[in-house]
Amino acid sequence: MAAKESGYYQLLRNRRFLFLWSSGSVGDAGYAVYSISILWLSYQLSGSLLISGLVLFVEFGIYALSFIAGPFVDRVADLRTVLLVGYPLQGVTAAAIGWATLSGHLTVPLLLILVVTISFVWDFTWTASQAALPRIVAKDQLFRANGLTSALSGGNQIAGFAVGGVLILVTGPGGGAMLMAALMGVSAILSIPISAPAPKQARDQPIFQDFTDGWKHLMAEPRRPLMQLAVFSALQAFFSGAPALIITLASSTIFTNSSTAYAILFTAFMAGGLVGGLALGQLNPRRHLTPLLVGALLAEAGLIVLTLRLSPNLIESAVGWFTVGMFDVAFYTGYIAYLQAKTPDGLLGRTTSNMYLFRGMSRATGALLVGAMAFLGAVTLGTMVALVFVAVAVASPLVLPAVRHLEF
Repeated sequence: MAAKESGYYQLLRNRRFLFLWSSGSVGDAGYAVYSISILWLSYQLSGSLLISGLVLFVEFGIYALSFIAGPFVDRVADLRTVLLVGYPLQGVTAAAIGWATLSGHLTVPLLLILVVTISFVWDFTWTASQAALPRIVAKDQLFRANGLTSALSGGNQIAGFAVGGVLILVTGPGGGAMLMAALMGVSAILSIPISAPAPKQARDQPIFQDFTDGWKHLMAEPRRPLMQLAVFSALQAFFSGAPALIITLASSTIFTNSSTAYAILFTAFMAGGLVGGLALGQLNPRRHLTPLLVGALLAEAGLIVLTLRLSPNLIESAVGWFTVGMFDVAFYTGYIAYLQAKTPDGLLGRTTSNMYLFRGMSRATGALLVGAMAFLGAVTLGTMVALVFVAVAVASPLVLPAVRHLEF
């Protein structure tokens, strides 16, 4: 029994973790429905992959502003409060997208405004979720907790993508936005039993000082290891949103039934992420993070090229995108587990959100660039993305010494 309690069994006996896990997973299912719907919706609304890339640029760009949320989240007496406010607000905004779509009132500017709203509120719920986990589980369980969270979230995302794909075919993407609204409500309900109180500490300094303290921690000497990790993460993130856009482009230009192809390929990609997350949790490679991050990038690069060069067979392409998804999940899972393990509790909200400024802006810019280069075609575009992944994997450990031996 002792052996079991050192792994997943111990986590599953933690009631607060179970509710945090469940709430986040249902929320992720809602995001999955939203993601598959919003990308296809923007493409159908405009007929341009550039507009789809612009939507992702706005979405990821607002995510990058999560550093604004960090100091406020770190000041909250119990992180549950952030979840109980954030999830319903996102649900109401998603319902607005659904209503505007189904009633024929949705325009590209209105869509962008509503996407900004959801993304801004997400900054707070995401930061609170990341800060809550280390308050609930032990440090040596963080990789398993993130792996398990990624797996169930991935499973719910697969269900969300599958249902979203069906809704695209039956009701159009507006139905997906309505479903997201309902799932956000369920996430709020599941958040009620979660208790993640802040450590006892004085809060008599102004909020500006909290901002300053967060950035000082990120820039701390010697060698500024967190800043170097932020650079590595930003380089990887530049094309981290590319697989979704490439799948969108391939579905519309290679396959006859583009809506069906999009739903199947996107779902397969996320299913790979589920399997990859579970495998990471089981392996728990917290002593070998650098080989994990570099190896996953190289593997994903090769698999993207291989998948796009397969014959235009939907089943073969689905298998290919499944394998891409398995490795796509590894970088971010390892990165966030490292931050949770190495950051003092009172600074975690600010550290994760400050670092996401670099990652989010890079991801947003890359998504816009990929959308603008749709004229190259899916195969050429995917090959270019793969080459950038290889360059980042090879060059980053050479020029950033602090990321050569990441472990916790």
